[in-house]
Amino acid sequence: MLPLPKITKKRALFAVGIILCGCLVAYYFISSQPRGHEPPLIPKETEVAKQDAKIKITPNTDLVQKLIYTKCNDEEVFRTKPADNLIGLNYQQFQKVYSGWTIHKFDNLEVEMSLKVDSYCREHANNMFIGIKDGYVAVFYGKPGPKALLKEVTKIPVSKLVQEDLDELKRGIVVHSREELLRTLEGMQSR
Repeated sequence: MLPLPKITKKRALFAVGIILCGCLVAYYFISSQPRGHEPPLIPKETEVAKQDAKIKITPNTDLVQKLIYTKCNDEEVFRTKPADNLIGLNYQQFQKVYSGWTIHKFDNLEVEMSLKVDSYCREHANNMFIGIKDGYVAVFYGKPGPKALLKEVTKIPVSKLVQEDLDELKRGIVVHSREELLRTLEGMQSR
């Protein structure tokens, strides 16, 4: 047997100190690493049957897409089957494809998601009519009815209009272009 070196109290304390310093340095480097490479957390409102990569989109999965138009607060909902390029994707892969969308539910049977659009819906964006607001001729987005949105109130008082124009305004005069709108308003103002 080889003779062991004589260990003194000073050497033992020195060795323990070196080991502790090494552990502290390793802990510091491990805990200070950036955490940007972790997968994104699933929003709390998202319903996921199992939180693993086994849930995938199949050809029978229903995609429910809700568009929320912020300028008129209308919503459109579309229910479709997935395109071929979506079949087989798990939650995180699907989230990359639909990065601006909020996914509310994700399972093999159905995926529910929504997107806020800073615009008017098609009905309000493509239609305008002339009506009455607070005793003045006004221009509205949409079609005549309760869902119409006020665009602007003109300086034309309805008290100055002939009865025929007043009756048409109460029903709403649909205009199909800006030129037609301006021509109609000019005609009312000149009477």
